[in-house]
Amino acid sequence: MQSKFLSLLFFITSFCVKGQVTTISKNTERIDLQDIGTVYKDESHQLNIEQILQNKAYVFQPINHLNIGISYTDYWVKFTLRNASKDELDLFLAFEGIVNDTIFLYKVTDKKVVETKILGEYVPFSERKIKHRSPIFDLKLNSYEQVEYYIKTAGNGQPMNLTASLLNDQGFHNWDVQKMFFLGVVYGIMLLILVLNVSFYLITKENIYIVFSLQVAFSMLCILYFDGFTYQYIFPDNGYWSNQTIAIAMCLTFIFSNQFTCDFFNLKTLAPWAYQTFQYSNYLIYFILTFSFLHPLGFNTFIILMTALTSLVALLLFVSILAAKKKGFASYIFGLVATVCLIIFGSVFQLHIIGIVPDFFLTHYAMNLAVVTQSVFLALAVNDRFRQIREDNNRYQVQLVEAMNQYSQNLINNIEGERQRLASEIHDGLGQHLLVIRNKILMTLKKKISLSKHEETLEYLLDITTDALEDTRAMSHNLRPPILNTMGLTVAIQSLVENMRESSSMKINLKMIESIDGLVQKELEINIYRILQESFNNAFKHASATKIEIKIQKQANELLLHFEDNGEGFNQNTAKYGQGIVGIKERVSLMKGTVVIDSEEKKGTKIMIKIPFKPMND
Repeated sequence: MQSKFLSLLFFITSFCVKGQVTTISKNTERIDLQDIGTVYKDESHQLNIEQILQNKAYVFQPINHLNIGISYTDYWVKFTLRNASKDELDLFLAFEGIVNDTIFLYKVTDKKVVETKILGEYVPFSERKIKHRSPIFDLKLNSYEQVEYYIKTAGNGQPMNLTASLLNDQGFHNWDVQKMFFLGVVYGIMLLILVLNVSFYLITKENIYIVFSLQVAFSMLCILYFDGFTYQYIFPDNGYWSNQTIAIAMCLTFIFSNQFTCDFFNLKTLAPWAYQTFQYSNYLIYFILTFSFLHPLGFNTFIILMTALTSLVALLLFVSILAAKKKGFASYIFGLVATVCLIIFGSVFQLHIIGIVPDFFLTHYAMNLAVVTQSVFLALAVNDRFRQIREDNNRYQVQLVEAMNQYSQNLINNIEGERQRLASEIHDGLGQHLLVIRNKILMTLKKKISLSKHEETLEYLLDITTDALEDTRAMSHNLRPPILNTMGLTVAIQSLVENMRESSSMKINLKMIESIDGLVQKELEINIYRILQESFNNAFKHASATKIEIKIQKQANELLLHFEDNGEGFNQNTAKYGQGIVGIKERVSLMKGTVVIDSEEKKGTKIMIKIPFKPMND
């Protein structure tokens, strides 16, 4: 009970009006600098500590908060501490922000500077006395000692945040643990998103996951900078590159974010104007990045320009997603929520950077919250895309199985149909001829006839045998035309057309200027022959055509086959394709070609086929 009373007493005694002496002891865990400090603005950039101490005309005034924002004025902060205990006190003056070129801390006793310390860009992390990601000065007060401290930072157009706290060991531990817990959650979520997206890429091989992973990675690098980790781990020996990291990381984040937005929401097709605008913004970002390497002017200008560009890109992103939504894009809702989070927390971050709002948890970690919420909702959008891909793959697999089953059934039907046709031709043609020969021979053997009758019978048998041979030759030709092997595809097609002219009353016009031999593999040439054969069969038997136009030519690396008749035609919306058309499509597919069939009732039918082939010199 007594210890609680003492703690409360020390807390009360520690609180005082700004500008007056602040009494502290070993039980003082934390005092915010803005509660005890007063400020003087040096617009001339000429004052030094000796002038401040010697001239009482420089009046320090209270200030609402020490998040100054973008400033071209030098700021001085003054506070006075008195050690109320007999023990020596070790304190930490821990700054919340890291975007300061240089910070000077002067320890003054009896109007004399007894100690000067420096932190900032030109003091690399490796040279800091206290190895911590945040800028921290160590303060030492002897027993009952009263000391004035002056902080100076130069205003060169950079964001200036002098928000700080005086902490003892326990206060520093609590201050650091709270921050590290929050940061651990943020970076854990970001790393999980990275791992998931790399996994999605390994599964789908879609580049969109790599682009999003790069966006997340450079977003992490941005918040690593604002959290001080780039100073601590990436460039501990170089303050210039520690600061330049944010310029590189932020610009690359925007570039990959623009690329992700264009690819994921298909803006090139759904909203070409937005796609083009994103491309122009990338050129502007590259220019700003190049200029940022000129410290301090270029770097400070970069911060101002990127603050303005962030708002414009966020609004463009919002409008682009709405445009994609109107065109029927499915996963727009997650992208929309991600953009809203980016706009809200990004706006808070910008207000914090320019010094309009004070530094507290929400404003200090606005960048972290913007990055992690946007990444989470975009990850949900990407996961939804992965779900859609998986569902599409399942649907395609089902369709593929159905198509394979249908193909197998069509193949079986074609084989059975061919067997039936062969059986019918053998039975009705060759079989009948052989039966007549057999019966005639038996009758001749049973009857005693004259020699002249024998000659007559033999002549009759010779005619029947000749007919049987012709039927056999026709069946053999239907199975595999010998002319394909002996004369080639070009001559075989010409022979087929000539046979159709002789066996029908159709007027057939063939236009084939050059040879097409050797364009496709030898075993695939039969498919082109059968396609023409089946087209003739459909035109003659089913369409009652009287005129046929055939055009066969080479164009680039494709063989073009155009077959047109003036037959009955059919309605493509209601008619069901027969085995002939199905067979044509399957043969074209086997050769990795395409077929287009155009037909109307009473207006004939057009069949247009493209078959790819490799050039001869390949």
